[in-house]
Amino acid sequence: MKNWSGMPVILAFGGFDPTGGAGVLMDSRAAAAAGVHASAVVSCLTVQTTASFSRFASVPRDVLDESLAAAVKCCPLRAVKVGMVGTRAAAEAILTFAAAHRDLPLVLDPVLRSSSGAPLLSSSALPAYRQLLRRAAVLTPNLPEAEKLLDRRIVSFDDAAAAAEELSGLTGASVVLKGGHFPWRGRRGTDIVFSDGQTTFLPPIGARRGDPHGTGCALAAAIAARIATGDAVVPAVLGAKSLLSKLVAGRFPSSEGRPILFP
Repeated sequence: MKNWSGMPVILAFGGFDPTGGAGVLMDSRAAAAAGVHASAVVSCLTVQTTASFSRFASVPRDVLDESLAAAVKCCPLRAVKVGMVGTRAAAEAILTFAAAHRDLPLVLDPVLRSSSGAPLLSSSALPAYRQLLRRAAVLTPNLPEAEKLLDRRIVSFDDAAAAAEELSGLTGASVVLKGGHFPWRGRRGTDIVFSDGQTTFLPPIGARRGDPHGTGCALAAAIAARIATGDAVVPAVLGAKSLLSKLVAGRFPSSEGRPILFP
């Protein structure tokens, strides 16, 4: 039995995915695979499968605030991972929490749209969300998310590297620009990390046959888990990518055909 007092604990704040393939359920699995416990607060409820997204429903602000307070009371946290925020109430709740716990590194996966194109952040949440971006220690956008955050197209791999640096300058965070959507030959899957004034290129983890569900959630949660154990940003991302490769290898197909990650 592990000594609980020495167990690193992160807080996962994100959506509830009924398939278990993404959101806080995947965050918890990824954290456990990294040897870390994840407390979880559900930002919103989603109606989705591995292949489609229907809608999301809000969680009341008082429930969010009380749940965040309970998570802190239960366990000494070492990092926070934020995924889908969804609503204004959730954005304001996690922003207030982050402001009150500035010592906790916050890994923010800017989940703005589903893979099917459905918007995952209400327009009323944008003011608080923009402030939350500046609270983050690490941002993990993919290419479409980086373009949305910067409000411009990213047209080449060199431009993507410049975009990671630009986004870091705007927010103060280290940026992990994920390469899974890169259309440039020979660059797909190469992640770009800009941290402490340095750009690092991390090679792909290998083929992701079948476009597994929840890879972004798993990677960001694993980065938060590694930071919770004391890693700096680049080693944390390297460790998280290694863990993700194991989750991808253990994947199993849903009835819709799209794989779900598994340790």
